[in-house]
Amino acid sequence: MHKLIVVVAGLAAGVLSSCGANGLADRPPASAASGSVTTQQITALAEQVFPKASDQPAYGVCGADLNFSGCPYTDRLKARLTQQRETLLRAQNLSTTREITGEVTSADAGIAHVKLFQGRQAMDLYVVRQGNTLLVDDEICAGRKDTSIYAKFVACDAAP
Repeated sequence: MHKLIVVVAGLAAGVLSSCGANGLADRPPASAASGSVTTQQITALAEQVFPKASDQPAYGVCGADLNFSGCPYTDRLKARLTQQRETLLRAQNLSTTREITGEVTSADAGIAHVKLFQGRQAMDLYVVRQGNTLLVDDEICAGRKDTSIYAKFVACDAAP
């Protein structure tokens, strides 16, 4: 039991150390100053949402400590996550894998398709442009619109 507590504490410390103060990503939000949103910008934004832990072979989530002020999220999403006391990870443990692909849906929006936990957890981050900045506005379990972060909480690896 003692080893389990030490491992969990070590993983949590690793994720927080990979982020800036309060467990936040150190990079500024993705800029979309001119032209259409690109798949590279969408992918870079998702990498900020699920950053690599600096001293752990794992990926965490921006706002792991429930402080979302520095996360690249819309105000609406920050309010929902704060209200629900949830993160976008939808899991208690860190993922040892992360696969991200970007999809442009319009000049000002896109979707980051994210797979964590060896592909067992698949999520779509809905990305919007606000001013010159790209932000995440919603998260659904991949292909399941009824699992919006604004709906009742569902773990993305749960059966539909």
